Amino acid sequence: MSRVHVSLIQSDYGLKLHGNFEAVIRQGTQLWHWFRDNSRNDFGPWVRGTCITGDQDTVIAPGCLIQSDYCIGFHGNFEVVVPLQLANGTIELRHFYRDNNDPHLPWIRGTRVTGDRDNVAGAACLIQSDYRIGSHGNFEVVVPLQLANGTIELRHFYRDNSNVRQPWTRAQLISQSCAGSGSFIQSHFGSAGHGNFEVIVDERRDAVTHYWHQNFRLAEWWIRTDCFTMLQPYPLLAKRARKIAQLTGEFDREGWNGTGTPNFARNRTESRFGIIGTDLGSSFTHLGRTYFLFGDTWRVGHPTPNDDLDSIAFSTDRTADDGIGLTFLPKPPLVPRIPQGGFNVPLDGVSWNGDMYVFFSTDARNAGIYALMGRSIMARSGNGLDFTLLYEISRYKFINVSTSIVEARDHELPGTGPQLVVFGSGRYRSSDVYLAVKPAAKLTEPGGFLFYAGGTNQPQWSNDEEAAVPLIGAGSVGELSVRWNPALGAWICLHNADWPADRASVGGIVMHWAKHPWGPWSKGNVPFAVNDGLGKFMHLPNVDHTQEGFGIDRSAELGGMYGPYQIPQFARETNGGVQIYFTMSAWNPYQVMLMTVEIPAPLE
Repeated sequence: MSRVHVSLIQSDYGLKLHGNFEAVIRQGTQLWHWFRDNSRNDFGPWVRGTCITGDQDTVIAPGCLIQSDYCIGFHGNFEVVVPLQLANGTIELRHFYRDNNDPHLPWIRGTRVTGDRDNVAGAACLIQSDYRIGSHGNFEVVVPLQLANGTIELRHFYRDNSNVRQPWTRAQLISQSCAGSGSFIQSHFGSAGHGNFEVIVDERRDAVTHYWHQNFRLAEWWIRTDCFTMLQPYPLLAKRARKIAQLTGEFDREGWNGTGTPNFARNRTESRFGIIGTDLGSSFTHLGRTYFLFGDTWRVGHPTPNDDLDSIAFSTDRTADDGIGLTFLPKPPLVPRIPQGGFNVPLDGVSWNGDMYVFFSTDARNAGIYALMGRSIMARSGNGLDFTLLYEISRYKFINVSTSIVEARDHELPGTGPQLVVFGSGRYRSSDVYLAVKPAAKLTEPGGFLFYAGGTNQPQWSNDEEAAVPLIGAGSVGELSVRWNPALGAWICLHNADWPADRASVGGIVMHWAKHPWGPWSKGNVPFAVNDGLGKFMHLPNVDHTQEGFGIDRSAELGGMYGPYQIPQFARETNGGVQIYFTMSAWNPYQVMLMTVEIPAPLE
C-alpha cells in the first residue's frame, strides 16, 4: 500500500457551529481533496471529493492546503501548492486553487511557483500574509530545493496578490543546511504594520532550527536563532587543543586567585602599545613578517567600549611553541569611505607584488539582539598603515572570508598561475561555507570571481554568486579559517559553531578537512569545546577570576570561544601527526589566545 500524506484545515463550510474539516491527500501519483461535514450530529464519514491534480501530473511529495480570503460569495477559495515531477525528472512546485463560489467547485491549475532551474526536494508550506497593495495579502511559500551538489536549501517565494497575473517571485534564502521541509507562520512580533515571518526547519545533524524575518525591511536576512536540543554533537578529537599563551592584554589571569598581581601576558600590550583588549587575529605573511589582523580594539585613553577601531601587529618569530612576540603598528588600519566602528573588522589578507591586500567587513547593523555583518570590501596597503579602498567583494555569501594564494595546477583550480582562493560565509554565525577563486594577477580589479557551483569529480564554476553551493553543511558558521596544510596534504577548515558561550553547546571550534578546496569535506570534529576553556582561561562566573571589565563589571558574563585562525607556517610534523597552531578569542577576557592541537595523520 502506498503511503498517504495529508494536509488538514478547518474551513468555513458548514451549516452549524463547526466548519468542515478539509484535507488534501496524496494517493498514488495524484492529490485528492477529502472533507468531513461537521454539521452532522454523527459528524458523518469522510468524503472523497475531487482530484486536484491532472492526469498528466505526478505528485511526488505532500501538498499544503489553506483557505484564502479570495471570494465573491461567502467562502474563500482553497489554495494548494504541491510538488510535481516533470518529464525531464526535475520537480516543480505548482499552485492549484478551488473557486468556492462556482457551484461546480472546480479545482483550477494555477501558475508554477518555483523557477525553471529549481528542483524541489520536498513538501512546501503555504500561508497568506498581511502584505497587500490591494485587498488580498500575498501568498508566501517556503520550499526545499536541491542544489547542484546535492545539498538542500530552504527558499522563500511569494506572489503579489494585487496582480494575480504576475509570476511568483523568488525571494530570500533561509537555510542551505536543510534536511527536510519547513513550517511557516506570520507572527505578531514585528513593527511597521507587518508581523515577522517565523520558520522551523529540519537541518543537518538532526537539528530543528528556528529562523525569523523582520518584515519592516524586506531586503533583510532571515536570522537563525535557536537550534533545538536534538542537534547531533560533533565528535571530539581524542587530543584536544590547548592554550600556549595569551597574546594580548597586560595580564594573563588563568590560575589567579584574585589577590596580588596576576602573571603578565606574553606581549604586555597595554603598557607597550596602549592595547587593553582585542579579538580575532587572522594572519598572513608579507615581506618576511607575519601580520596579524585584530578586530574591535580597546585602547588606553578611550572609554570602553570606545570607537572600536581595529589594530594590526606583526611578528618575526619562526616558531610558536613558547608564544609569539607581537609588535603593534602605531595606528588603526583606516580605509577611506567605509564605516569602521564596532563589528566592522579586518577579515584576512594576502601578500602580492610587494603590497598587502586585506579584506574588511563594513556596514554592520543589528536586527533585534542579533548582529549582522553588512558587506566585505578589498583594500590595499604597502605598510599596513595607509589603505586604499579598491572595491566591494560581497553582500551575500562572502561577507566573512578566509583567503590565500595558491597555484591553480596544484589544486586543480580553474585558470593558470597563482589564484586567490576565498572561502566565505554570509549571515553572521548563521551560514554555511562557500568557495570562490580569482587570478591573483587581477587582485586590483573588481569582480572576476568564479564561484564553486557543485560537482566533485568535475567541479562546476559560475560567475554568479547566487550559484555558489555550500561546502560542509554547517548552518552556524561565523569566523572561519581555511588553509592548505602541506604536511597533512589537505585543506584544513576551522570555524566556531553554535553559540560560543553556551555551556550546553555541542559545537565549539570545529575542524573539517578535504583534499581539494571544493571537497568532499569531512563531517567535522571538535578540537576544542567550550567546557575545555571555561573556568581556566575563559571566565566561568563564581569559579575563576579571569574576567576583565575595563571599567565594566563583567563578573557574571560567561566567556566563549570564537575566531579560530590558523597560522599555517608554524605547523610541524610529530610522531602522531601534525601540530597546528591558531589564534582564538575568549570574549571574557576580551583577549586573543595562541592555541595548538595535534591532528592525527593520516587523515581519515
